[in-house]
Amino acid sequence: MSPTDTSKPSFASGRRWTGALNMAAGSMAVLALVVMINYMAGGHILRLQLSHDAAFKLSRQTLAVLDSLTNDVQVTIFFQPNGDNQQIYGLTTALLNEYQNAKPNHIRVSLLDYTRFPVPAKELLTKYSLNGAQEKDFVIFESNGHKKIVYAKEMAEFDLSEVMSGRVRRSAFKGELLFTSDIYAVSNPQALKTYFLYGHEENNPGDPAGGPEKLGHTGYSKLADILKKEIDSDWGLLSLRGTNDVPHDCQLLIIAGPREGEFLPEETNKIAGYLKNGGRLLALLSKPCGLEPVLQPWGVVFGNGRVLEKDPKYMVSSGSFLTAVLIPPHPIINPLAKDKTPILMWWARPLYPEARGKVPGAPEVSFLAATSTNAVNETNHVSAYYLLAAIEQGVIKGVDTPNGGGTKIVVAGDSDFLDDEFIEAWQPNHDFAYLALSWLLQRPPILLEGLVPQPIKEYRLYLTTTQSATVRWLFLAGMPAAILALGGLVWLRRRH
Repeated sequence: MSPTDTSKPSFASGRRWTGALNMAAGSMAVLALVVMINYMAGGHILRLQLSHDAAFKLSRQTLAVLDSLTNDVQVTIFFQPNGDNQQIYGLTTALLNEYQNAKPNHIRVSLLDYTRFPVPAKELLTKYSLNGAQEKDFVIFESNGHKKIVYAKEMAEFDLSEVMSGRVRRSAFKGELLFTSDIYAVSNPQALKTYFLYGHEENNPGDPAGGPEKLGHTGYSKLADILKKEIDSDWGLLSLRGTNDVPHDCQLLIIAGPREGEFLPEETNKIAGYLKNGGRLLALLSKPCGLEPVLQPWGVVFGNGRVLEKDPKYMVSSGSFLTAVLIPPHPIINPLAKDKTPILMWWARPLYPEARGKVPGAPEVSFLAATSTNAVNETNHVSAYYLLAAIEQGVIKGVDTPNGGGTKIVVAGDSDFLDDEFIEAWQPNHDFAYLALSWLLQRPPILLEGLVPQPIKEYRLYLTTTQSATVRWLFLAGMPAAILALGGLVWLRRRH
């Protein structure tokens, strides 16, 4: 008789308990590691852009502005997602999500669809004293009681090349340019004030109160909009006749193409005194007006006539031409020179360096742009001519406020290149205006490096009638038939 088999446990009870405890301890250790990693990752977010042409990769300038934030900024997207501005809505939400992801502790983005939530929408419009019948599709930035609004119609540039065929498309998205500037403005509010001089038929920026235009010559409303909406500077109109003097709150004086009569001694003396005391001036002098002697001690001499570009590579039309040369390094011209985007000008007067040359303590003159060597002046002399210049003296370096001291001047022998028509038609002229105004008002250098509109890519698929029919039948019959055939094969396999 065979002995009875007795099954013995492979592990003693003590070893089973030891294994269970090891398993529990290992699980707890893994869980603890996961919790610690998540906790640390919460404060050290790493996001990677895998696409080389990602539309919403924030620029270095924007990231620098966001890193400098100490105040919270509330961003409200006041849009109808499926409305007329659906494309701008999609671009806006995607871009602002990047802002929030980059600085979640200070940037808070919310969406308010005014068609689905009319009561909160009405409360927001009432809070900011906006007219609900007209105010829609915009983004509002708010921080500590300061607000800025960007409307959908301001966020896009348009391609008008096919306007005769009835097709106008958005060609570029200006969201980052506007959003970054407004975030800086509401988180670092400054009381900026600019004055446009009038009394000699200058280009007219309009009425600062938004009413009917008060002056005779129009054409500078776009430049006034850049001041107000992109630079965050209030502006007004100023005459220096009689007892009027340059106001104490004037941080920038703009003389925009005087066309009638010469400035009186009482006016030139006030402007000279303003500059001597650390004033900021944008002087656009298309013709002799009596201000030239005021600017000559600052190192620039104006030609009396005009220059005309004769190189066919830079000629645009009769009188208008592109700058052949941009001259870095200077904060105003560096972004344009980097992107090789010339400025469009119109019958500009040439600029010359003052003959005394460089002496200790003299103003620092930087010529910014020039013609080609084939340009001619009023005497038909063929040469290269300077067109734009920036001047500074006594400016405290590293102080990013208009009160940093010192004098800053930007001069041009052309005023038409910054009028509404040129700024609207040629983006580099708009960019130059923004950069020049920012430099004059001493905005942070990071904002002077230039944020450019991002192109809106559009892809078209062209099919012949035969190809369209093939694609149609592929989707209507081919794909369903393929799914049925695959299902039939699976059924046959399982059946056997």
